[in-house]
Amino acid sequence: MINQTPSPVTLEEATALMRPHRSKSIRLDRIWPPDQTTRLLSQIGGKPNLPPTLDWPTIDFEDGATASLDFLAQINLEELPRIEARDALPKSGMLYFFALSQSNEPLQSYDSVAWRVLYYPGNAADLPGRAAPEDAGWMIDNLGYSQTPASQYRNPDAPTGELFPKCTIRFTVIDVWDMPQFSGPDDPRLRPFEDALVEEPAEPERSHGIADVIRDLWKEINPFEPKTEKVPETVRSRAPQNRADIELSDVNELAHECLSMLRAEEQENWYRSRVKLKPESLPYHVEDAVMLLNEARNGWFENILPIETVLASHGKYSDALLQPYNDWKAKAVALTQDLIAMGRQTRLSPEVRREVLDILEQNRLLEKEAGAWGSHPDVESALRASLTTLLSDFPGIAEKEPELLAAGDPANELRLRGYLSHRMFGSGDGIQSDIEDDDVLLLQLCSDCDGPRFMWWDLGLIQFRIKREALQAGRFDLAVAEIEGH
Repeated sequence: MINQTPSPVTLEEATALMRPHRSKSIRLDRIWPPDQTTRLLSQIGGKPNLPPTLDWPTIDFEDGATASLDFLAQINLEELPRIEARDALPKSGMLYFFALSQSNEPLQSYDSVAWRVLYYPGNAADLPGRAAPEDAGWMIDNLGYSQTPASQYRNPDAPTGELFPKCTIRFTVIDVWDMPQFSGPDDPRLRPFEDALVEEPAEPERSHGIADVIRDLWKEINPFEPKTEKVPETVRSRAPQNRADIELSDVNELAHECLSMLRAEEQENWYRSRVKLKPESLPYHVEDAVMLLNEARNGWFENILPIETVLASHGKYSDALLQPYNDWKAKAVALTQDLIAMGRQTRLSPEVRREVLDILEQNRLLEKEAGAWGSHPDVESALRASLTTLLSDFPGIAEKEPELLAAGDPANELRLRGYLSHRMFGSGDGIQSDIEDDDVLLLQLCSDCDGPRFMWWDLGLIQFRIKREALQAGRFDLAVAEIEGH
């Protein structure tokens, strides 16, 4: 074993070393612009096409309470592209994925199963979408945890389980970087890594004469000649010069270094969109204006918790605050109704935009007075999140306003492209844990605030994993889910 960290390699070298070890994965791409006329059945968010024979999954808590799980996705197995890993699934039928989506605790911390994967072997094409039960959306009343985009933008007058807009998906086969799995010290795939660890002997350094030593010393101490600082370079640790000294652990360590470099490169600016918006023209439509008002109203947990409880949680409950809140709420509700009457697709006039922003500013000041943070609304995020529902119901906008089409295009969101995207199979390494060798990544859903409005903790993800033996037996009830954050 070499008692040194393997030498760092350049990005180009890491790419060359790791390219043969990529694994095939199936990415779930949101269809853009949304197309409600498509015959594709696979979707994230929305209402599941559950057959009457399948009950909506629930969870039982220690205190005797129960809650319905949140529907996250359904996968029509006939629509999946062919890769080797896909052959472990049935050829037809539908998979349905549920979980406690708003939980701020690890899912495995609950005694009962806080997730569920259901399989229906029949054809779900003619099955209607089933609305979530009234007790879905568990934990959106949690005052001690920040709200997700789904709970922020939801209609406060609607059932709590109506969280995620429907996003029809298509599938794309992609290559994801994966950790090499070597069979042993004789595996021929070790050779490129061994070559990278072998360092040719350096040429002997020429000896300096006395004149050279004096000249170098004068350059160091001369006060009139500024010293130029060297640009720091990546210093390679001395690698073993003898191939026989290299052990499998050295190769694995180098492979891990390469994988870390490639994933860091992939994630650089992964949370940024390639399309910038002009905040001065926002909110833009009635749709995103109403969502901003919903966000303000949901910040007070309207129709979920008594306002007295919310004000007390902020630390400044008083009767003097109660009346200003009730006055603001009445104006916010009235403005919301007026906007909806105009038509969700209607562009806002400057006058109406100022009226909306004025109500939002009043809310910010009221929050500060109540002891809350009082943050400014994110008008850009609201517009992006509004486009999925707006373009679904008013597809003609896509042709009239191509700039909006680009602003909401998932292809412009870097987070939805790589190994942390919505996907199935392939490398299952998560954010904080790696998948076991005998596990299969059944489904991964990333934070996607603009489409289904998923937010897993701090821009994390949720993974559904299943043992290979259970998958081969069709025991989807043995799948395990976990939410991971950064």
